[in-house]
Amino acid sequence: MDPLLAARFPGVRSRNSPAQRKGTALHPVALNTCSPDETRRLGEALARCARPGGVLALYGELGAGKTVLAKGVAAGLDIDPRNVTSPTFVLMVRHAGRLTLFHFDAYRLADGNGLLDIGAEEMFFGKGLCVIEWADRVADVLPDDRIDVRMSVSGAKERALALTPTGPQSATWLRGAMDGLKNT
Repeated sequence: MDPLLAARFPGVRSRNSPAQRKGTALHPVALNTCSPDETRRLGEALARCARPGGVLALYGELGAGKTVLAKGVAAGLDIDPRNVTSPTFVLMVRHAGRLTLFHFDAYRLADGNGLLDIGAEEMFFGKGLCVIEWADRVADVLPDDRIDVRMSVSGAKERALALTPTGPQSATWLRGAMDGLKNT
């Protein structure tokens, strides 16, 4: 692991090769967080580097930390994270901040048509940041350029995350967020 990242973001362990950490290609960034606080801090770093039209597609089982990461994103956008909950019974909740946060929960959807019905495509390419929990259920309508975040439980409080940029803008975004973690 990059010694600077280890020193500045205690507990996070990267499993990437040096070439992947440089962010020269669309390689996943693999991280382990040791607490919900570290998962939130990752979300904050992603939000600080986010630009309008950014999309974070969150994948993972129940309890993997998707909503915890979303709370961190909210905090990084100057939104009170206490106002961010899993919106399971509604498809999307809008939160005002530095960028508008569109927080989607696709758990109850069979495919992406439900998102399209509420105008998600406009939000994907609009002036806010979209976070989509249960993105695997709506993969058919997600934008081509996004960051896929695959999360899994690796211990009582530990989470394994793989962040994969799927296009040039998301690669730049992810590289900036990882650099931001090194500097915190």
